[in-house]
Amino acid sequence: MIWLRSLRGYACIIFISCLLIVINIGQLVSLILLPLNRRWFTLYNMGCQHFFCATAIHATRICGNKNIVTGDTFRQENALLFSNHQTAVDIVLIWTMSLEAKTSSWVRWFAKDVLKYVPGVGWGLMFTNTVFLKRNWAKDANSIAATFARLREGKLPTWLMIFPEGTRATPTKLAASQAFAASKGLPHFKHVLMPRSKGVHSSLQGLSGRLTAVYDLTITFDDKIPTALEYFTVGGFTSHVHIRRFDIKDVPTRERDLNTWLINVFQEKDLRLAEKNSQ
Repeated sequence: MIWLRSLRGYACIIFISCLLIVINIGQLVSLILLPLNRRWFTLYNMGCQHFFCATAIHATRICGNKNIVTGDTFRQENALLFSNHQTAVDIVLIWTMSLEAKTSSWVRWFAKDVLKYVPGVGWGLMFTNTVFLKRNWAKDANSIAATFARLREGKLPTWLMIFPEGTRATPTKLAASQAFAASKGLPHFKHVLMPRSKGVHSSLQGLSGRLTAVYDLTITFDDKIPTALEYFTVGGFTSHVHIRRFDIKDVPTRERDLNTWLINVFQEKDLRLAEKNSQ
């Protein structure tokens, strides 16, 4: 029954929210480790991240959601990952795949700076080497460099996740992106926004020598694209993620060349989304 599915979903959301607060308290306690040994502090919080990830993903499965993966297989290696971005559920799917690849504690995110003030997820991200952005590279440069330095010096296993579109692909934003592309003589995308290469380039440079691969993820959904709330309270959604792995030596290092390469990758991604939507 619909009301039972809804009740189940809200119960999962309440449980996850309470769990987040408990984890936040544990993370605060872990600050006593920081002056003693930064690596112990980091490993403790990576463990917290894995525990939360495993619990949250189990909750999504209880709600009847399913994810189908095609393409290349993830390897346990330091990598930069990027994806198209349509809904907050995209983040849940990335957690799901990292859990299956046994790398859930490795995941680092680029996130909006304001998110770190949000109890629960935001506070938790502050303890896991998240790269917080104010959308101004001049202001963000020092904090980004410091985060990359911690990852290099600590020799921590890393999956760094970024959305090159910079935001979710809504109809309004898609129209604005198409207008920009037309003014610059760039390809016309119907399902994705024009990617920005700055974050990808900075990541490749900042973690140079540590990364062995770049993964491109294309996320699609059967029927409608769910909101995070619908993913739990309605449930029963089927998502598809197609994975492509690029060896790091095959990814351009010059920003101009990288920008061209990224646009070509998103052009192929747009075609895959178009094929899926026509089915």
